Amino acid sequence: MEHFKRFDDQKLDSLRARYRGDDLFRTWARPLCQLENQLGELNAVEVWSETEMLRQRLADVKAHQDAEAEFMYGQLKGRHQSERTVIIILTVLFTQMADAAPDEEDDAAERNPNRAVCNVLAHELMAPQHRDFALKLINVFRHRRYDNEGHKIVLPVTDYMDVKSPLQLMDDAAKASVETCVGEILDRTQGVRRMLAVTWDVYTAIWRDICVMQEVGLLIGKNEPRNNSWGKNLKFVANVLGMMRGIKCGERMLIDGSVSAVSDVLGSNMRSYISKHADFGSSNTPLTKELHTRIKQLIETTVADVADKG
Repeated sequence: MEHFKRFDDQKLDSLRARYRGDDLFRTWARPLCQLENQLGELNAVEVWSETEMLRQRLADVKAHQDAEAEFMYGQLKGRHQSERTVIIILTVLFTQMADAAPDEEDDAAERNPNRAVCNVLAHELMAPQHRDFALKLINVFRHRRYDNEGHKIVLPVTDYMDVKSPLQLMDDAAKASVETCVGEILDRTQGVRRMLAVTWDVYTAIWRDICVMQEVGLLIGKNEPRNNSWGKNLKFVANVLGMMRGIKCGERMLIDGSVSAVSDVLGSNMRSYISKHADFGSSNTPLTKELHTRIKQLIETTVADVADKG
């Protein structure tokens, strides 16, 4: 796990818009901002982003997620300079995972689907060297009863590990931004419709799931290659189309067309970006290997679901 780099203003603005529709994020915002101002800690957006990264790591593990959670403290300790920062992140993560049962019966905690992961986190947070600080954080969080508008805070039960799409936790403005991005990509790639092995609705849904990813939201606004007619990341779009050319859908490829034909759809010479979408660290792709893998898996899962439904 690489060392954490503080976010620039553009990344902070983008992620704040992504998170502010989440009731739990807004409840945590004040104490996290106080920690930033008083102790120089990460700001609320950075902390929430770190928990999103950890939840993604857990989601990638289909069984025994609690075993993966055992490694989080050590990984975060290597990623951040301050042990206090690690405890803040794990405490916020614990509150995301702890209230996932669909009701408030007495045995709700026992039926929490994330109970095993919560046990791992609680064991770390209640270690003698962390206990006082972690309890102080939780008490500050719990004692905030009213929001800034004077309304009593009633947090909805949310299983963060079962959120089908980040869109569920976004406000209307953030959702609209995603839909704008999807619409622009569909306009740019209309010409692949005749090459698709799936319906246009499925193709649209794939792009929506891609555009809602945190990293993609940050990538898409970059003008690559420079001075392209779209003004956004056409290189990234070409990379994804290249992935689609390599994914089977029944007896055909998801996009059943040559590199040249797909490049022509984009209106300029995109052949190297389409064919070398996995050429990490080069000018052919802005994708990291990890993000490339996640996008490819997302597309493959959607295509498999379509095939299962006949």
